[in-house]
Amino acid sequence: MAQNTHISLNVVPIGANVLMEIDGLADEPIWQEAQSINVHTIGGANFVDGQTTVTIKALSNKHETFFLFTWADPTHSLSHLPIEKVSTGWKVVENGFYEFDEQSHYEDKFAVMLSKTCNSGADGTAHLGKTPFQDKPSNWHGKGYHASVDNKVRDLWHWKAVRTNDMILADDNFIGPPTKVLSGQRRYSAGYLPDGKESGAYVMNWLWYSPNGVIPKRLPKDALYEGDVIPWFGSKPYKKDDDHYPIGTRLPSVLYRSNRFEGDRADVRARGQWKNGQWTLELVRKNMTPSEHDVALEHGTCMWVSAFDHSQIAHTRHNLAISLKYIL
Repeated sequence: MAQNTHISLNVVPIGANVLMEIDGLADEPIWQEAQSINVHTIGGANFVDGQTTVTIKALSNKHETFFLFTWADPTHSLSHLPIEKVSTGWKVVENGFYEFDEQSHYEDKFAVMLSKTCNSGADGTAHLGKTPFQDKPSNWHGKGYHASVDNKVRDLWHWKAVRTNDMILADDNFIGPPTKVLSGQRRYSAGYLPDGKESGAYVMNWLWYSPNGVIPKRLPKDALYEGDVIPWFGSKPYKKDDDHYPIGTRLPSVLYRSNRFEGDRADVRARGQWKNGQWTLELVRKNMTPSEHDVALEHGTCMWVSAFDHSQIAHTRHNLAISLKYIL
């Protein structure tokens, strides 16, 4: 492997009896002893000068690998496309969501990509521009698509401060070859897809999206509800006769249909905490899983990280891969 294709992250061994709590606090003594690297990331919306430095630590007990990520983010963003009561009904509060490039009313996020190789351009999965694939639809935002053109799968963990954090999960996704175009599909995502699941979901709390207005699926049972998501069993089906909210009321747009994912999509446990302008995120996954969409965590596996500051797709990035170095 060429020397300039990666930097190394030492994965420190720990005993199988060491208890690690995935809570985003990182207060276990072993974290204080672990070595760290700093990865400077650039090009993200809303960060100061579009930049933030991610500090990374890793531990492994031979069965699982634990990661600790910290990065500066001056704004704690948990308002995810709220819906607001207006004179004509309800509207999604957005400033770019129609083009799938919301940069104002969105949650903070963090992404980790894994691959068996360490090539540039996110291991060849970043395809920039409005129409990077001439036989596929153009993207709405003009930034490009993620897809694997060598037919190899890249693993993608997508932690979301509103939609998955209370599930104690990161959304386990993958990047594969560009998919077929489906009839009536408004958003084409090329090779970026979720792993399969047996149950569990969050959905958006509107029937059909339109920039001119939406009809909520459900309303909170508590008229003074102030949470970041609406729980299924804490809500009721929307009926116009029950809609007594005054103009200007805002409600969450994220509706939990159950507490968490089950199946392949739930392979990555994660929890983040924000304090004093910094996110601290802990993640853990088994080193080996039976999923065809997962990449093994082993010596030489390559990793990339991206931070999102209340932006939908405009994340930070870095060029050199991070090569995992498991210390025996």
